[in-house]
Amino acid sequence: PRSSSAPDWARAMSSPVATRDSQLSAARTLQCSHRPHDIKVENWSVGGATAAAVVSQLPALRKKLASCVVAGSELVVVIELGGNDRMFGLPPAQIEKALEMFVAAVQEARATPMLMEVIPDGIERDVAERCKVRLVPTPPRLKAAMKEPIRRGTIPDIAPGYVQSDGIHPNTQAQKHIAKTLIVALSEHFGLGLDVPSEEESPNCLRNSPCSLQ
Repeated sequence: PRSSSAPDWARAMSSPVATRDSQLSAARTLQCSHRPHDIKVENWSVGGATAAAVVSQLPALRKKLASCVVAGSELVVVIELGGNDRMFGLPPAQIEKALEMFVAAVQEARATPMLMEVIPDGIERDVAERCKVRLVPTPPRLKAAMKEPIRRGTIPDIAPGYVQSDGIHPNTQAQKHIAKTLIVALSEHFGLGLDVPSEEESPNCLRNSPCSLQ
């Protein structure tokens, strides 16, 4: 059991990863897995957000983070930004710079940043290495569903079993894998030892029809 001064965890993410409904579904999964351990999960996602635009909001973000840091508790901020930047064609260097500034703002607030790999093209990985923060990698099944080669700063074609009808935004099935990967990372960070069951899926997930759990 955790002490009464339990750590808070705030999630900062944008909507390249999902529609609001599937975001909320993933957030609920995370909340349910961590609530028994006295860890608070908050979804700070903003629809349509880009890493570049968030930089202009850093003063307000710093104030918000400062208000969340409580004596005797730990604040972890999961950063999932950059998908919309890629979709809008922003240069990779600009995306990297924006993510670095976001990470620095979180560190200045004495919080712990975790950087989610939206697309495995090296951008988030390089930022994580330079800033010495934990990278939450793209779930293996989602990575396997992306058409190679993956060019830096672009969104690759993704197998229909993991995306919505627009061919870009991850569907509920993909969100399950994203949430699972994040649960594992947070469990390791807080030393919870959560047992996250694996999900066996239909081969259709990597083909051209809707996927389903077996």
